[in-house]
Amino acid sequence: MIKLKIRDKIIGLLVFYFLVALVAIGSTLLVSWRLEGGAAAINDAGRERMRSYRIAYLVELYVKQPTQQLRDDIDQEIISFENTLIELEKGNPARPLSLPKDADVKTQMAQLRQTWQEAIQPHISSILTANNPTDQTLFLAQYRPKLEQFVTGINDLVSMVEHSNARATTLLRVLQITLVSLAFIGTLLLVYLFSHMVVRPVMRLREGIARMAAADFNVRLPVTSQDELGELASGFNRMAGELQDIYATLEQRVEEKSRSIEIKNKELAALDKEMAVSEERNLLAQELHDSIAQSLAFLNIQVQLLQDDLQKDQIAEAMKTLAQIREGVQESYDDVRELLVHFRTRIGNTDLETAIRSALDKFEGQTGIKTNFSLHGCAPVLQPEHVLQIMHIVQESLSNVRKHAKASQVDVALGCAENCVIDIHDNGVGFDVARDAGDSHVGLRIMRERAHRIGAELSFDSAQSKGTQIQLILPATL
Repeated sequence: MIKLKIRDKIIGLLVFYFLVALVAIGSTLLVSWRLEGGAAAINDAGRERMRSYRIAYLVELYVKQPTQQLRDDIDQEIISFENTLIELEKGNPARPLSLPKDADVKTQMAQLRQTWQEAIQPHISSILTANNPTDQTLFLAQYRPKLEQFVTGINDLVSMVEHSNARATTLLRVLQITLVSLAFIGTLLLVYLFSHMVVRPVMRLREGIARMAAADFNVRLPVTSQDELGELASGFNRMAGELQDIYATLEQRVEEKSRSIEIKNKELAALDKEMAVSEERNLLAQELHDSIAQSLAFLNIQVQLLQDDLQKDQIAEAMKTLAQIREGVQESYDDVRELLVHFRTRIGNTDLETAIRSALDKFEGQTGIKTNFSLHGCAPVLQPEHVLQIMHIVQESLSNVRKHAKASQVDVALGCAENCVIDIHDNGVGFDVARDAGDSHVGLRIMRERAHRIGAELSFDSAQSKGTQIQLILPATL
């Protein structure tokens, strides 16, 4: 069996269709050319008929009053008549002009030419060369019936050409209808062949790929041709068989890997939990070191002073030192209590606005410092761990107010537009930002670390005797 490429099939079909269309169009052009030549022939034959009457009219004038001008006009008309007669008989492709190839038309044309040469032209010469007017008048009277018969022959020729043109017109219409029918049938045939040779195999291949993408490796395509699409179908079937074999063992491997990944995920979750607990413990340890360790060092010094005062019997100084020790113990107690509250803080499903209001209420109840909260816009909906980090920053800010600011009021504002901004402002004594807001201050460093965890920006603005403002700008995609 001869294996034809799909390209060869398509080219063959198109060439065949082109040849059929070329023959049909060539036929219509040939018929159109014949019609145009026939129309020119009818026009010239009608002109010959009018020229015959003109010659007769000029001859009659010449008989009545012969002049050289009339004789020249007659001679010129005869020459034009003969030239046109010759062109009608032989045709002129340049115009184009041609008589139909019918035998009757050729016979009629030959008869007209013979009548002109043997009867009409000699009779005109006899009239023009007669010696006396009487003979001219007699010849002229004999010429008229011959002229009428000759003109009738021209009319018959014109009718024959018209009939031939009518038949050619009918043939042209038939050819045009045939051409339209061929175009329609050819288009349907091409659509069917392309659908059968190209579209249908491609659609089957597409359906097979879709089924294979849905993990149906049992799919097979029928091989209906020996061309490229048939090779594709065969290759697809081989690939499907290989994938089916591979997939048979792949499911087991995937299941084993899934169990392994599940175990690893559990281990990773446990490690993440331990790391989070460790980070919180580190932060708590840093806060304990910053506050409790300093307080214990202060108390140790005060105890030594108390011991010296007692040894020297300086009771007044001892009582003053004892009061400072009591105040230091109370402050250490408050710090430990506050750190424990921070460490046990759990947000759950509480939103940010509720958490801030609750923290301010507790702070005002514990310290007596007046608080005020304002909300501008809609409070964001955040994940619990993000709310927890923000609340640690807020509580650390409030703790600094309690320990250092000597403030009588704290204002907290939450504004949400493009970004959410939390402003914490107190009316306390303030501090030197350039000197006291560096990394040496453990509490402020821990606040920066918590802000960095959630991608927020933390800034401090303070001056001596002008209070302190802490601003936390939350990211837009928090």
